[in-house]
Amino acid sequence: MRVQIKKLHANPFRDMGNYPIDQEKVQSLINSINQTGFWDNILARQKNGNIQIAYGHHRLIALMKCFKLTDYVDIPVKELDDATMIRIMANENDESWGTTPKIVDETVRVTKKFLENHPNELKKVAPTGATLGKAGHIIISKFLKGSWNETRVHYSLERLGAIETEETDEKHVDKEAIELMPTERAARDFVKAVKQIRHITPKQQRVAAKRIVKTQSYGESRVKAELLEEKLGLQKKKKEEEKTFEIFLEETTKRISRVVNDLQEIHKFKDELNSEFYSKAIEKWSFLSSLDLLATWINLFLDGGKNETKEKQTLPEHSK
Repeated sequence: MRVQIKKLHANPFRDMGNYPIDQEKVQSLINSINQTGFWDNILARQKNGNIQIAYGHHRLIALMKCFKLTDYVDIPVKELDDATMIRIMANENDESWGTTPKIVDETVRVTKKFLENHPNELKKVAPTGATLGKAGHIIISKFLKGSWNETRVHYSLERLGAIETEETDEKHVDKEAIELMPTERAARDFVKAVKQIRHITPKQQRVAAKRIVKTQSYGESRVKAELLEEKLGLQKKKKEEEKTFEIFLEETTKRISRVVNDLQEIHKFKDELNSEFYSKAIEKWSFLSSLDLLATWINLFLDGGKNETKEKQTLPEHSK
C-alpha cells in the first residue's frame, strides 16, 4: 500500500518517551537507504483512518530524514488486532534493546494494563480463576510468548511493584535508579538490596546507582555495600577525609618549599664555610652536625621508611 510518510504513526502501545530512539541505528539505516533504497521492512495496520506501524520505528525515523514527509512509500498494511500489536512490539523491543530493565519493565507494564482493560483477552490466556494479582507473571508470559518467560516477567512485576509504592515506604525503589542498571540481573540485585536495607531515599539510591555503574560494582553483595555506604553517609565521610588529606599535602608542600629556599640561601655561603677562617671555628662542628641531621632525615623521607628503624638508631642523640 502506498502511504505518505507523514501519515505513518507509531505503535499506539509504544510510549516513545520510554522507548528512546537509538540514533546510531537510525544512522545505519539512513546509510542503507541511501545506498540500496528503501525496503518495506515496516509492518502497519489501518485503524480509525490512521496508519499505525507495528514495528520498524527506527526505519520510520530514517525515512523521515531521507525523504520529504509528503513523499510516498510502499509498505505492507495488514489486519492486526491490539493483542498482536503488543506482541509484535514486545518482540521488537527484545531484539532491539536486549535485556535493558527499562524496556522490559515498560513492556510488561503496558501488557498488564492492556489485559486489565480487556477481559476477553485475559480469558484467552488466564487459567480458570487466575488473576493478574496472583498469577500475573504466568498470564503475561503466556500472552507475550517468546523470550518472555515466567521468571523474567516475575522480576519485572516485582520491580514495578516496588517502584509504584510511595516514596515514604521503607521498601520503595526509585525508578530512575533502576533504569540506570544495564541488565535485568543488576536491576534484580538492586531491588533486593533496597528492600533489605530499607528507608534509603530515592536520591541516595540514584547516587549509589550511578557509582555502581561507574565502578561496575555488580553482584548482590557489592550492590548492597554501595547502597549501605550511601545511606550511612560513609561516602561523604570518605570524601571529607580525602579533602583533609589534600589540605595536609598542600601545607606540607609549602613547608618543603620553605626548606628548599633556606637551603638555597645556605648554599650561597658554601665557599666561605670551607675557607680557612671558618675551618677552626667551634661553631663549624655544630653546623656540620646539623647538616648531617638534615641529610639523614631527607634520606629517610626519600627511602619511604624502609630503613626507618636503622636510620633512627644512627641519629645524633639530640635529634631523638
